[in-house]
Order: sequence, then C-alpha cells, then structure tokens
Amino acid sequence: MPGETRRLPLFPLNTVLFPHATLPLQIFEERYKTMLQDCQQFDMSFGAVLIKSGSEVGEHAEPHRVGTVAKIVQVSDGGKGKFFISAIGQQRFRILTITLDRPYMTGQVELLDDDLDSEQELLPAEVSSLRKAVMRYTQTVVGLGGNWVGNLKLPEDPVKLSYFIPKLLQIEPRNKQALLEMPTVFARLETERSIVETQHARLKSRLHKELLGKFSRS
Repeated sequence: MPGETRRLPLFPLNTVLFPHATLPLQIFEERYKTMLQDCQQFDMSFGAVLIKSGSEVGEHAEPHRVGTVAKIVQVSDGGKGKFFISAIGQQRFRILTITLDRPYMTGQVELLDDDLDSEQELLPAEVSSLRKAVMRYTQTVVGLGGNWVGNLKLPEDPVKLSYFIPKLLQIEPRNKQALLEMPTVFARLETERSIVETQHARLKSRLHKELLGKFSRS
C-alpha cells in the first residue's frame, strides 16, 4: 500500500543519515542558503540523500532514491556567509520525481513506514544477543584506538536499534545506504548482525596481533 507523499527540498551529501541520528552541516553555497531560508519559512525539514554520482559542491549531483527526512533543530550564523545547522533524522522516504525549479533540487517523495514485518518475529532474546554483540564490537574498535569504553547505551526498540547500529560500523557509505534501503527491520538487523560478527572477528585478530607485538618488544 503506497505511503504518504510530500514535496521536500533535497540535499545530496556524502554521508547517510538514519532516522533518530543527528546531522551537523555547514551551509555556504547560495543555493543551500536559499534552501535554508525556505525551510525556516515552512516546516524546517529537508531530505538528506546520499550522492550516487557528482559532488556536494558545484553542479547538481545525482542522489540515491532512498533518503531520510531531516528536521532542522538549530541554526547558527557563522559569519562570512556561512551557517551551521544541526538536524535530526526522522522518517525514511523514496524519491518519486525530482524537480529543478528552485536553485536546489526538490523531490516528490513517498514516506516509508518502519513497522515490524509480520512475517518475521523478533524475539527479545535475539535483540538482546545482538545488542551484546554490538557492545563487544564497539569495545574492540575503541580498544584498537588505545582507549576504553564501558557499557554503551543501545536502544532496546528493534526499529531504533536497526538505525543506531550503522553509525558504529566501519563500512563505506554505499554499504550504509544498502542498510537504509532494507525493506524490513528484520532484514536490516540480520544484515547488521552478519557485518558485526564478521568485522569483530577480524578486529579481534588484529588486536591480538598488536598486543603480541607490544609484549614481544618489551
């Protein structure tokens, strides 16, 4: 069943924004200052989309078709024609059409629901197991940097957890985009579990070798 549609300013970026995540941006191009003014005049929202081809600065870039509604929560004037904004990810969307009738791109988009799929049941024990795996993975990543982290506060809600995990993963933006585009929460969490377990095994091996190297030199 088709979801709600709306028109959004589109901001192509070299990063992937997930729902509930924060997005700091520096605005200096005239087209995006115009976009910021329009957002402030209306509902303070724009669509954050990963660039498929092109660049953030200069000519219009081609975006991926799935992005996230970004709600502006703070705007600061940095002087010299620069603005610093902070936005938070809300709901995913799919671009239906793109229009270039403004200095920036706008799109007619379909909002995507994040309801748990009825075909697959996410058991509390499975979610708990994944949260523990993510914690171990994060501690290993931090340990490789010579630091230490205690118990990381991870969301218990499966939907929020599926969007929180990607920001911890050391993967390319295109791989994060693939997670954003996953059709169901179950599919996203299962893919994230596979990534976490694979990367953790590699990182543990690397950490073990580094520790052996330090002890052998002492």
